[in-house]
Amino acid sequence: MAAQDWLPLQDLHDGCLVRPDGAVVAGIQIAPYSLSLKSAREQSQAIAGLWAALNGLTVPWQWLSMYRPVDLDHYLTTLDAQLATTDGRRRMVLRDYIHWVSQMVRAGETVERKYYLLCTRTGPDAVNDHHAALRTLETNLGRIRGLQATMMDDAAWRELLFLTFHASQAAVETVPDGFARLAPLYHTHPAEEA
Repeated sequence: MAAQDWLPLQDLHDGCLVRPDGAVVAGIQIAPYSLSLKSAREQSQAIAGLWAALNGLTVPWQWLSMYRPVDLDHYLTTLDAQLATTDGRRRMVLRDYIHWVSQMVRAGETVERKYYLLCTRTGPDAVNDHHAALRTLETNLGRIRGLQATMMDDAAWRELLFLTFHASQAAVETVPDGFARLAPLYHTHPAEEA
């Protein structure tokens, strides 16, 4: 049995993921956004802006929320080194902070969350249609004060796929350079065969 028989993807190119059924998925990566830190007026504006952007979508879409464990060992080592050269009240505050961070690490609460808005299209012009529509969506979402939205490229897809298929390694490893170019996992794009 080949990897393509069970993987939910066939190809990855031009910032789009091609599924085995021929559907093309493209997306926008959205940075975490805290409504609770905004005023009531800013909250209303952000919700209205997001609603307007999503309401304009004419293709199937879905939200995806992924978390990646964060390795804070190096950070704790750096703080311990600072503790050795700190004195007085600052030393006490730093010691309490190190204790707090250590507890978060032990409890498994040190995660980075990423959000994705994924859209699906079919047809021969799906990739071009995605690029045009998502550039507009990226611009519209960018009008929401403080919201960071970026159209996904191949590197962002590789990171998402790595988080999906190698979640336990994601805390301590970066996405390998050749991750999405492994011959047994992905078909080549027709343009690459020429």
